[in-house]
Formats: sequence, C-alpha cells, structure tokens
Amino acid sequence: MESRPRPRLRMGWLLGILAILPGLLAAPPAEASSHREAPAIRNDPSADNTDVYLFRDPQDPSRVVMIANWIPLQEPSGVPNFYNFNPDVRYELKLDNNGDAVEDITYRFTFTRNVRTPNSFLYNTGRVTSINDPDLNVFYTYRVEKILGPSPNASGSNVTTIGNNLLEAPYNVGPKSYPNGYETVSHGALLSGLSIDGGVRVFAGPRGEQFYIDLGMIFDLINLEGRAQPPFGYGVNGTAGFNVQSIAISVPINQLTANGSTPTAMTDPNAIISCWAATYRQATTVISSTATPVTTGNWVQVSRVANPLVNEIVVPIGLKDQFNRTEPKDDAQYASAILDPEVPRLLTALFGIAVPPPPRNDLLALVQGVMGVTRRPNEVISDQLRLNVAVPPTPIASVNRLGFIAGDNAGFPNGRRIYDDVLDIELRILAGVLIPAFNIAPNNTLGDNVNGPDLPYLQSFPWLATPHSSFDHKHDHPGDPRLRAFFPASVQPAAAYGPDGKALEQTPYEAPASLPVPDTIE
Repeated sequence: MESRPRPRLRMGWLLGILAILPGLLAAPPAEASSHREAPAIRNDPSADNTDVYLFRDPQDPSRVVMIANWIPLQEPSGVPNFYNFNPDVRYELKLDNNGDAVEDITYRFTFTRNVRTPNSFLYNTGRVTSINDPDLNVFYTYRVEKILGPSPNASGSNVTTIGNNLLEAPYNVGPKSYPNGYETVSHGALLSGLSIDGGVRVFAGPRGEQFYIDLGMIFDLINLEGRAQPPFGYGVNGTAGFNVQSIAISVPINQLTANGSTPTAMTDPNAIISCWAATYRQATTVISSTATPVTTGNWVQVSRVANPLVNEIVVPIGLKDQFNRTEPKDDAQYASAILDPEVPRLLTALFGIAVPPPPRNDLLALVQGVMGVTRRPNEVISDQLRLNVAVPPTPIASVNRLGFIAGDNAGFPNGRRIYDDVLDIELRILAGVLIPAFNIAPNNTLGDNVNGPDLPYLQSFPWLATPHSSFDHKHDHPGDPRLRAFFPASVQPAAAYGPDGKALEQTPYEAPASLPVPDTIE
C-alpha cells in the first residue's frame, strides 16, 4: 500500500498552533493532570489520584492547605449510585519536611458506607435539609489517622486517630433534593471536621473539577481550525461539567515543619516542606458468586501524584504502572527522562521551536522545585510538590495564573494553588523559559487558550468549587452561557466560611461579559 505524504505545516498557522501545543503533552491514555494516566489505574477509578495542591492560606497565612483529588472526570448524573470514596481503599496525603523523600507525616483517610433504608433504590428518600437528615439514605463516614514516619507498615504509637465518624459531603443530586441549597448540607460535612488534632481542619466530598484543558481539540487531531471557526474562537474546557472526589486538610504551619517553627526567612531550611498523595489497596481480592468480595493481605500502593503531568509526559508508557507503585525516594531511576524529556524534542521537530539542549537541569524545577526557594542543596531527587512556607501568600486580588514564572512567587512551582494554570506554566518551562536565552517568544507564550475553570473557586476552605448538580449541569459547548474563564469575579460567594464555620458576607456573583480575560485578577 502506498503511504500518503504527510501534510506540510504552513508558517501562517504556526503562531495559532503554538497556542494549543499543550496537546503534545497529553499522550494517551492520559486525559488531564493525572487522570487515567497509566494503563492499570485507568481501570480502577476509585483509586486514581488526579491532582494535588499545596499552598499557604491567603485568608489565614498561619496555615498550609493540602488538597488531593481522586476519581477523575465524574459525570454528575451517574445515577443511581453516585460517586464516593471507596471503603476498600486507603487515601493518604504525605508530607516530607527534611528533603529525604520519605514521608515524615501522613494523613490517612478511610471511609465507611452507611445505608439507612436498604429496601429503597434511592440515594435520598426525600428532601434533605442537613447533613444528618434521615432522608439522606446513603451516606459515608470517615476516619483520619496521623502517622509519623513511613506509613505503609506503621503501627503502635506512630499511628494516632485524630478524627472518627466524620461526615463525607453527599453528592449534589439536585435542587429538589436540597431545597435549602446543596452547600447548606455540605456545610455540615465541613463543620464535622472543623477542628481536630489541635486545630487541623479536614473536608472530604465531591467538588467541581477545576483542572482545565481543551481535551476535545487536542485529541481531535489538534483541531485548531475547528476552534478557529464560529461559534468558537476560543479554547473549550474539556473538563467542564465534571466532578472529582476531594480531600482537603488545613494545618497550622508549625505542625508541619521539621523543627515545629513557623519560619519567616526563605533561606531557613525548615521553611521548605513537600507533599504527595498516594492510594493503597490490599494485595488480594477474592471474588465469590455468592458473597461480597473480600480483600486481604498487605497494603500495596497503586497510585501516586505530586507535581502535575509528571507521570503523563516524563515517565515513558512502559514504566507508568511501575511509577505508581514506587515511592519518591526511588525516583532517581527516572532522572534520564527528566533531563531529556520527549516534549521539548517534539516542539523542535514539529514546529521548529529552539529549546535548550540536554541535559535539561533546568527541568528539575518541575519535580525538585526552584533552587534557593523550594529546593535544598543535595536533597534526594524525587517527584514532590514543594512549598516554601516563608513566602507570603499572594492576596487573591493580585494572583497571576502563571505563578512563579510571571513573578507571582507564591505560585507554582512554589507549591500549587487552585488558581495556577499549571498546563501553561509547565509547557513554557519545558520550552526553556527558566533559562534567560530561551525566555523569548514563542517559548514564553505557549498555552491552550483555556485560562480558568468553568466553576468559580471558593473564597476559603475547602477552596474547590461547589460540585455540579446531577439535575442541572453542562459540559462546555458553543453558546453555553456558563462558559467561564479566570476573571475578577471568579470566586464563589455562596459557600465561604470563616474559621468558626460561619458564612462570610459576600457580594453577588456575576458572569464575565466577554472573553478573553487577563492573566491577573484585577
């Protein structure tokens, strides 16, 4: 069979196509930040880590917030059994405060399913007005354990239960099921974990997906020309309309640092902390034709995530499952892929973009953090999300979605805030912008034209948006009036609560008048 010639790229399209090059980062089977990123975990969504966030609380700078999400791309109307955390899985947020790539503190979450009326098929048997309403037929409780030192086989005094029978927020069924509003009920879940272990706050439950990327255009053979035609003319957020399961934890800084201090100098080694999330299942599952499956044996790590896109675009497909089962302390085996990744070579081969030659030591910023800010000299090479807690949080009104590379020093890769456009940031870093000679166009202008999520962020803990309703939700499409980008009013007013759990007074939310929008919240 005669092969067809490959079409040539016209120079007139180059600048336009540069705007969507993040598609080159998302080689199948990856679908987003760490969604379905490896062959094995894509078949086990309840154990699939998606995103991790780590930042100082801009409302209460004495605290650090860690958020980890699981179960990617949830269709909100997935009835009659809505999404939930799996009782057969251990969900863990791990923190390293001395740079050895071994966890010093772990917060482990385990869940229990409860059913009030088992002879009903309904998730809720009537209108639900509170978290304890008897009409909420199916509900989940959870336990939080704090583990000192390596967590998988920890026992005895190293494991302390700091919260028990806490309430997972229910799924957002719809307005008739929650006549007083979904967040009125979800607020009860927030209050159940408001103060444990000396002021730690926890939340577990569904949230709106807020990692954003134009998936449809990318996987339709990079269909830039389709996006250029009316009624588009802009990027479309492929994750819009979907939910995730989220665990959020807010901890006083001095409970996380190596010496128990609240550092004020960026040069203080104690100011650097780092984290990742991991998921564990027991080694053996026995399936019977007459009984519920039984799990036994040691707990085995099946998924992990820290920095976004590492397993997707750095680790080769043949090692992705292995990466999910290994620990950060062993990440030196992936160093060659980090120092000479595939994506920059594709940028040069396909589009003629000049990038730095290997070895790309500048790319250690993606996994090791920025030297002098979030990286100590000679610390263990490992994929962790690092934060310098001595860097003041940027006020919400001054946030730049491009974070550290745009001069907003409190942003990714110094931690990761919910606002940070990590896709655009990482693409530009891969193109070499941390090296002055390559901090030029087009390298420093790459992006996918999706600058924010479809739902507005919350103004306070647990930060991620109210989840989409099963009854009324939309995925981005032409003419959708709820198409949103990152704009000044992108903070949701309806569900922000102060440290005492009381609602904060807010101004009404208004959608933007038009697109595009600026990089900075004015």
